[in-house]
Amino acid sequence: TIEKSMVELVALSYPALVLVLISSIYAVYLSDNLIPQYYGVFHEDSSVFYAPGEVEFIVVSAVFHFLLSMLLLCFGLTVVVSPGEIPLETAGDKEKWLHGGIARKIRPDDEQKIRSVIQDLGVDLKEKSLVELLRSIPVVERKKRYGYHRHCSSCNLYKPDRTHHCRVCNRCVLRMDHHCPWVANCIGFGNYKHFLLLLIYSILTCTFLLGSMGRRFAYAFRAMEDSEIFFLEDFPVMIVYAITFFLLVAITMFFVFHMNLVLGAMTTIEMREKKNNDDAFVRHRFHVAHVKFDRGKWKNFIHVFGPWYTWLLPIHAGGDGTYSTPWK
Repeated sequence: TIEKSMVELVALSYPALVLVLISSIYAVYLSDNLIPQYYGVFHEDSSVFYAPGEVEFIVVSAVFHFLLSMLLLCFGLTVVVSPGEIPLETAGDKEKWLHGGIARKIRPDDEQKIRSVIQDLGVDLKEKSLVELLRSIPVVERKKRYGYHRHCSSCNLYKPDRTHHCRVCNRCVLRMDHHCPWVANCIGFGNYKHFLLLLIYSILTCTFLLGSMGRRFAYAFRAMEDSEIFFLEDFPVMIVYAITFFLLVAITMFFVFHMNLVLGAMTTIEMREKKNNDDAFVRHRFHVAHVKFDRGKWKNFIHVFGPWYTWLLPIHAGGDGTYSTPWK
């Protein structure tokens, strides 16, 4: 319909604005910083603000474009990669999540134990046998204090642990963290690492830009000789430098926030809506489920980033995102 097309067009305008911002910053960096240095190096133009050595110029140009390319790659993957949906590809998947077979995989005694634990605010969640039980159960999260299995009325599906329905995307998302309008996509199990790498490469690119453009920024504050040159060349450099510095501070704070979530085996939704909820039973249900997911900071980190040789590569760490089988 026309209304749906308009909504999709508006949603895509946010990633488009991000690309416009990146392109604008790159254009100023290239035209007012790198190109003048190129003429200073290879054409011996003495009028440029700084003429580095050939090796320095090549290394700076190569590193900057590598970081920018990784930033754009991770941005694109965060936009287009599915955050993860409840699997329905096989008959077994449909039996589990469409017809509720996942609940029948839990032994009645274990199900009764889970329900009693959820209702008991004073239970010791560090007790070894209870920890082993919670980590062996296909679905630990429950609805309300009585222990009902979570079911999405919109998708008509039973929800795996950590799955939430996104009203914007109108779908259930595995290990949903949040909906991000700037990438027109949910951030979930399937693209969370891409999202984190986007933050990492944004920080590295901004830091490198500020460092390699520092001389040009200082040169913009020289005594004004020509107002036209100032507004066409120096003023854009000042604006871009200020914007980049602001982005660096904001993105770094956002990245630190998310790394704390990664190390604590939490999502934004779990932290804000469950762990910090005013209802004691909601907080308790979070702590019960958290026993299943929290394996210590190192394993929590590996769960998201994978083996060390893939930490900075947009390669998914693996798994199906339903948490219905024990993970190590």
